[in-house]
Amino acid sequence: MIGKLFAAALVLAAAPAVPADTGVGGSWRVEGKVASFAFSLNCAFEPDGDHFGGVCADASTSDPTIKPGRTHKLTSGVKRGDSVSWTYRSSFLIQAFDVTFAGVRRGDRISGTITVPGRQGAFVATRR
Repeated sequence: MIGKLFAAALVLAAAPAVPADTGVGGSWRVEGKVASFAFSLNCAFEPDGDHFGGVCADASTSDPTIKPGRTHKLTSGVKRGDSVSWTYRSSFLIQAFDVTFAGVRRGDRISGTITVPGRQGAFVATRR
């Protein structure tokens, strides 16, 4: 009996560790395009159960009037299974609006749709 327990312990010890699902917490690089406007963001998500908060910062855009480093605090963030969505407020000139991302997470990648008033585009986020 002891021999069988010892053998089982050796097998378990030699098995590769399965990494825990880290959800969406951490740093992500988000790249996408809406109409002719291309952008890159650096986002940091802080999980709280099925919800998360955090901030996204402009890394680069095709609009020269937007300076890298401008930050956007998330107003909502939800993860349900593989579905992920988050929203933040932004502005252009004097117009404020919501920017909403909705996608599917597969490992260290989220891909989906970005929606701003009157426009939609696509994005891909990669864990950093």
